[in-house]
Amino acid sequence: MKNSAHELRLLEQRLELELYQRILARNNFRDFLPYIRDGYQMQWFHALIADELQRVYQREITRLMLFVPPQHGKSEISTRSYPAWVLGKDPDRKIVVASYSATLASSFNRDIQRRMDDEPYYRLFPATRLNATNVVTVAKGVALRNSEIFEVVGRRGFVKTVGVGGSLTGTPVDDGIIDDPIKDRQDAQSLTIRENLWNWYTDVFETRLHNHSAQVLIQTRWHEDDLGGRLLARDGILSPENPTGWRVVSFPALRTEDINDFDPRPLGQALWPERHSQAKIEKIRDENPVTFNSLYQQDPKPSLEALVFGDWKECDEFPADCEVIFNGMDFGYTNDPTALIRIGKMGRRLYLDELLYETGLTNPDIAQRFEALRIPRHQETYADSAEPKSIEELRRGTILPGGTRLPGLMVLPTTKGPDSISAGINKLKEFEVYVTRRSRNLLRERNNYQWIMMGGVATNTPIDAFNHGIDAVRGAVFTKYFRPPRTLRGADNS
Repeated sequence: MKNSAHELRLLEQRLELELYQRILARNNFRDFLPYIRDGYQMQWFHALIADELQRVYQREITRLMLFVPPQHGKSEISTRSYPAWVLGKDPDRKIVVASYSATLASSFNRDIQRRMDDEPYYRLFPATRLNATNVVTVAKGVALRNSEIFEVVGRRGFVKTVGVGGSLTGTPVDDGIIDDPIKDRQDAQSLTIRENLWNWYTDVFETRLHNHSAQVLIQTRWHEDDLGGRLLARDGILSPENPTGWRVVSFPALRTEDINDFDPRPLGQALWPERHSQAKIEKIRDENPVTFNSLYQQDPKPSLEALVFGDWKECDEFPADCEVIFNGMDFGYTNDPTALIRIGKMGRRLYLDELLYETGLTNPDIAQRFEALRIPRHQETYADSAEPKSIEELRRGTILPGGTRLPGLMVLPTTKGPDSISAGINKLKEFEVYVTRRSRNLLRERNNYQWIMMGGVATNTPIDAFNHGIDAVRGAVFTKYFRPPRTLRGADNS
């Protein structure tokens, strides 16, 4: 009888522990992970990621970026497990998961389904069930279940997975998760692929969100101009002054000096030494600094060999005592911005300050911007000579609706000719160039304006992109300071 009583007590304790673990797993995403994945080895940063995702579920934050080195378990938490937990808590949630390819997105879809089919999940969320069979075709009253979308039986919730570039027409999104939108470095270096990704995000993904939607972006950083970089440039970081910005949680493979409230490691320590040793990470740092900085430290830096103006420096302010001040302007309109850059010369130094970088501007709009910026009417502004009509209109002055007349501006055409782009680049390289820190778009161009590379070697031809502000500067400086070679009188020039 004593043994029976003891065994009964042990059974009661096990049942109490099981019930307690279920309560924790239902209410806390960090406890859900080990409950449904037997043997799951949670690290301190895994628990932190889980807590950040729970804040997203509770809408304490609605924009979250997670920057994590490769093979550190980020997708297991955010993409394979989080949607399952969310649908258990709220079977009516509409979730979209996107990745760089439809194939990878479909594999995430299947992994989520497997977790929801397992017995531990059923013990936690018996009301959240999937169709027992594969269902591809829409039929009344029948929940879909396939590798692209699965629906919760009897509820409105679903998970739809899609590759970047795929359609989301007709799909409302409560929770949007983008996991690794760029495949590899080759894709990251492609301006076309980065542009296509951005266009898909703004034209497809973002248009499916509503006022109460939340977004999660999980990635390793490949490039300054990757999706995370562009979103931070556009939206900024979450703060009391910027409540619509992004909450950024970044885990460098080796702890850096940056100050944050979540990383307890001492300086230089590896993130997960049991899986990726200190020696391994340091070897990558020493042998391939570009890969180390981007993929492992989440701090992508451009290749100095590929950058046209990699030696341009930043400065806090535009000097007030420049010897000469003039402007460079590149016309835009619908898709391309009109860029206006103030240029100051002091000896062999040039100082650049972005005054205007805006799309959709007409010539009267430009004249009004000059007026608002208080640019002196007689200050020289060099503009693209391919737009003689616009230059002439700005020189003549502008009459606004209502009769107000804005005086003409000293707008001059740039000098163009054979190899003028190369000549303009070479002229700029004669100077030590400084860019004000507030010139956000011009700095972004500096970090992306690159030579065409052949076999890892830079050619003398730049890629014709990320150059609206740079073109404005190049044309103005070349036109103002280029001096053609002098020829001797009477020399035979035949």
